Amino acid sequence: MNTPFLGSPETNYKFFYGASASAIISLIVLLIITGYTAFTATHVGHLMTDMTEVVDDIRLILPDVQKSIEMLRAICKHENFTKSYGSVCGI
Repeated sequence: MNTPFLGSPETNYKFFYGASASAIISLIVLLIITGYTAFTATHVGHLMTDMTEVVDDIRLILPDVQKSIEMLRAICKHENFTKSYGSVCGI
């Protein structure tokens, strides 16, 4: 253990401190990436919750829209010459 790993003891200390600094920097980068991933995952969770509410609302509204389209088609088939419905009858 008394012999240096790389050349002189000064070079050995430089290598040791360089390797230690790179390990600490790697740890800091890893913690930053982990924090950002957790932050993004939280937002994705909120987005999924909101999307579930939107999909539930669409399922609630969709039958009414289908009934409205059927009613519009029935109105457009009716031959009432006193009313003009514009371009809505092209559906």
